[in-house]
Amino acid sequence: MKFPANLALQLLLSRLQEAAYDGVHSSAISDELPAGEVSRYKTRFTSKPVNINGEQTRWKIYGEIDLLVDHKDGSYSIVDGKVSMKKDAASLVENYWTQLEAYVYAFENPLEGAPKPIKTIGLLQWRIDNSLHLEGDSRGFSVDHRYICLERRPMEFQTFLEKFIGIIEGDFPEAGTDCENCKFLVEIGFSY
Repeated sequence: MKFPANLALQLLLSRLQEAAYDGVHSSAISDELPAGEVSRYKTRFTSKPVNINGEQTRWKIYGEIDLLVDHKDGSYSIVDGKVSMKKDAASLVENYWTQLEAYVYAFENPLEGAPKPIKTIGLLQWRIDNSLHLEGDSRGFSVDHRYICLERRPMEFQTFLEKFIGIIEGDFPEAGTDCENCKFLVEIGFSY
């Protein structure tokens, strides 16, 4: 499979970011993270079917997280790596909170195996900030590293799921500037 150049670069930077924190103490990411060991968690997972208004749907959440922090008390933290030039933390949070809440849902409601209670969720951003002159003729880049702890929004996520599943299960609406479904899809970043 061949990726566009910018996507291939982002994929490489993401893999380097994940590998840089595999097996380290959580304080290497941030002192805001509860103490624990970080592992590169590239295992795919699947949730139980999502429940809407007490009824089981046919929809499940599939995914693969970047980093998982194992705390000694039996709980975990999910850290999602982002290579992004955005300076505004709030916009990053708004772009990715549903992704992290989906991961929490899947870990706490797995299709198979025991639930994994999630203590905290957050984003680990790498933002290229400078070029470096290394030994000899070698050059490199430095990155600004920041951890953004996200507040949990499980009720808002449930509402998001209800609305989203309602759209994909419902009748196809008439498109247009007054279409509430179209406005919602644009809000969550879907382009058609």
